[in-house]
Amino acid sequence: MSFYHIILEINDHISTIEQTRDIEIFDITDIQPYLHAVLLPYFNEQIIELEEDNIEFKDILHLSIKQTLLPIEHLIEEEQRLLPSDTDVTITAYEIFNNRDLSQDVTSVIFDILEAIKLD
Repeated sequence: MSFYHIILEINDHISTIEQTRDIEIFDITDIQPYLHAVLLPYFNEQIIELEEDNIEFKDILHLSIKQTLLPIEHLIEEEQRLLPSDTDVTITAYEIFNNRDLSQDVTSVIFDILEAIKLD
């Protein structure tokens, strides 16, 4: 079984200062609901409506889709265990996503498929 993880880097308009923040959706086993809620609206340059956010396409700086064979928390725990006990480093999802042995970036594959089948 594969797990998918969607990471959106967006402009945040909470204050007068432009800031960015990440919206992370981890451990997706059924990507179909996210196909209609996130991926197709992004692909078609439309608003993405999530539970707590309505995100304008123009505010999205980057979207990536990662694939792992285990849930992200399990991978983080395992990598953390491999570190020497006297290390103060904390493993995060981003370290897992940057490790090609633990995850794959499938963003372009998924968008190539969307382009090929032209879903609306």
